[in-house]
Amino acid sequence: MNYPANWKQFDDHLKVLSDDPSSYMCCSSSNEVPLNLMPYLGNGFIGTQPKSPWIFMDGLYNGEATGSHRARIPSPFSWLLRTPLCIDEGGLYECQHSQEFWMHFGMGLFTQRLTSVNNEVSMTTFVSRQRPSLLVRIIEARFFTRDILQPEPLLLQPDLEIQFESPDCVINIVGSVDPKQLLISGQCFTSESHEFQREPSSFYLHTDVVPEELAKGFYLSPTTPRRIFLTTLSRTSMEDATAQYESALSVAQQLPNQLLVEQADSWRRVWEEGCIRLCCSDTSCQLSGIVLAAQYSLLTCLPDPRHTLQPPFPTQPACSFYGLCPTGLARGAEEDDYMARSRVLGYGIMDASLALDYRYAMLPAAERRAVAENLEGARFPWESAFTGIETTPWQLAADNQIHVNGAVSFAVQQWLSAHAASGLRSEGCTVLPQSNPVTCVEEFTGERAISIEDPETWYNTRGRSLLEHVARFWCSRAVYSLEKMSFELLDVMPPDEYTHCCRNSAYTNAIASISLSAPAKFARLFAAVLPLDYTKWEKMAMQIWMPRDSNDQLMLEHENYVLGTCVKQADTILLTYPLLFDQPEVWKRNMVNYYARVTDTNGPAMTWSIFCICALELKDFDRAVDFFERSLLHVRQPYWSWTETKSGSGAANFLTGVGGFLQSIVNGFAGLRIRLLSHQTVNCGCANSYHMVPALTLCPWIPTQFRSSWHSVRLHSLHFQTRRLTICMDLSRDQWTIELIEGQSVLVGQLMATGTWVFEKRLNIHNDPLQLRFQPICLVACDSIKLPDSALPEYRVCAASLQPRNLSNV
Repeated sequence: MNYPANWKQFDDHLKVLSDDPSSYMCCSSSNEVPLNLMPYLGNGFIGTQPKSPWIFMDGLYNGEATGSHRARIPSPFSWLLRTPLCIDEGGLYECQHSQEFWMHFGMGLFTQRLTSVNNEVSMTTFVSRQRPSLLVRIIEARFFTRDILQPEPLLLQPDLEIQFESPDCVINIVGSVDPKQLLISGQCFTSESHEFQREPSSFYLHTDVVPEELAKGFYLSPTTPRRIFLTTLSRTSMEDATAQYESALSVAQQLPNQLLVEQADSWRRVWEEGCIRLCCSDTSCQLSGIVLAAQYSLLTCLPDPRHTLQPPFPTQPACSFYGLCPTGLARGAEEDDYMARSRVLGYGIMDASLALDYRYAMLPAAERRAVAENLEGARFPWESAFTGIETTPWQLAADNQIHVNGAVSFAVQQWLSAHAASGLRSEGCTVLPQSNPVTCVEEFTGERAISIEDPETWYNTRGRSLLEHVARFWCSRAVYSLEKMSFELLDVMPPDEYTHCCRNSAYTNAIASISLSAPAKFARLFAAVLPLDYTKWEKMAMQIWMPRDSNDQLMLEHENYVLGTCVKQADTILLTYPLLFDQPEVWKRNMVNYYARVTDTNGPAMTWSIFCICALELKDFDRAVDFFERSLLHVRQPYWSWTETKSGSGAANFLTGVGGFLQSIVNGFAGLRIRLLSHQTVNCGCANSYHMVPALTLCPWIPTQFRSSWHSVRLHSLHFQTRRLTICMDLSRDQWTIELIEGQSVLVGQLMATGTWVFEKRLNIHNDPLQLRFQPICLVACDSIKLPDSALPEYRVCAASLQPRNLSNV
């Protein structure tokens, strides 16, 4: 593949992604790709797209309440290059150049390349990963000498005029000491909430793109073959923007290639921190590139955890990260539900906690809304922006899609289960008997691993409060039915948005039940005292009514659902995954069979990914392949962008669909689950006490149809219980390879025919990678188990995460 010359020096940087650089690059000769299908360029603080007239800044919103949306900052880099003009004795003339556009998903580079027989011009644009406030554009010319002729200089010009105007902000342009630089400040027209925001937010921009000068063009020659343009932004002050600009300029003047080197090094560290790699036997297969591009799209919306977050807006000092997406929804999304799961497991420990910190920062607005609705706890909005008030313009969703509250709690639970080491102190006899069987641990010895304090501290200072607020909300929102002798949730909208209002949505009731049991469950995990409210909520969780059809052995979407009614998207099927809601296998199978038939074929992208995961769990491989292929119909060439619907309508660069697709790889084909198992503690002073054990389970579900084209699936640097593991599924050998690359030892258990996990292997950081034949396996951190003086009796495996099993039936 003849990709841009200035990329070739970095081929060895990204071996963790692929040995073949072409697998994370794509090319187009067309300049007609719609803007909303162009790839992201971003770092979690600022984001844009090639050719976009706008830059977006994390947390910068304009508009009041439901009119709030991401504010548009005018971009100095909205232009492309015209065809270069050559100069000779006769003057200027247009050279014949071919044009290509290249995207490098491994490093976040977009390059316009113009090639002729005499020269090649490349313009590379990127948002710096190393310097969060910086956008860079590097224009380089390579001259090809022919015989004794001296290469001719080139005149380069932009293809459009730059306008520093915005429909969202008052723009103030001031000169600089240097006439080749501009200082621009802007303030949004309107605050989102007069109660929670005292004045509109502002931004500050320093750039060396001066429209009047740029319009004249600039020359590149063999003696001056490069031109670099820089732009920096700040949300606190012009002094900060200028300091960041001058720092980058100093580096670029001393070492012209250094900013590009920084970008390569920063992205290499990001990928080494965690990535999903699909290796295909057929080199022409684009699926491996789609997988990498999907991860890239998520990563561009998140800051680098190794760097200090940018200072918060003066008007919102409690929050430093809101979530940045250059296109798609104008405000927040359901990332707690669909997107966050791939972040929780696939990448660094800090990435997912940033989204949860945002929820914590917005608690005051959520509490105020609950009070206004005569409820308790916190009522989170369907769409959220700067202040945490409701910003969705769709009133029905604002009023009825209360399952978002459960999604917040569920995301907290997933993060804590994956990353927080459990406590080993007994809380006495306040622990309720668990409804799930417990796990068997055999034949291991060793000392307790050193635990990291951050997740437990986060639980004590923020996570516990979030879990409590959500549980208190559900407790006040549920209504007790004497007829059903159960609690109900009335007047709700399920995930199926074709149903605007219903009674007892299966998904809403299930996630409410899980949320109600969460405070007690995680108090046990951290060996904390259980307040009376916790046990009350836990008992209440067991009494949430579920709309089951016992005759057809099917969970109904809601109480009054009529069989045959069309469903917009994945809804009831979400009980199987990601909720892991306990139900017989035949019910799960019936849900896949029935709801696949009635779900809108032009529904949102994540729908078929969820169906794929559920079908794989049931070993219905033919259906799983069909669902997986349906999900790929949402991918658009040439930049592997995702659209909300397969027809291309709705949101583009649809991150919810991206998150669902990645889960079909990790949680579908690799069968990865994070579960809280219960394990009886030893010498704890209570005869009926259970210790919670976070466990990572894997099960290889690979359809025969993919074995000829897929070579391996590699989950690099999974973060689990203060460890990092690399897990490879080798399809050619039907074997797992598990390597511990950071942290204390891990127990590896295999599922016996008796239905018990038996842990006979221990993996240490200095061991060779462990190789096992394809089978279900379970990983447990050694410090999660209190070791007995003698061997423990066998217990049956805990087949699902702990949650109420005996919910009320129809």
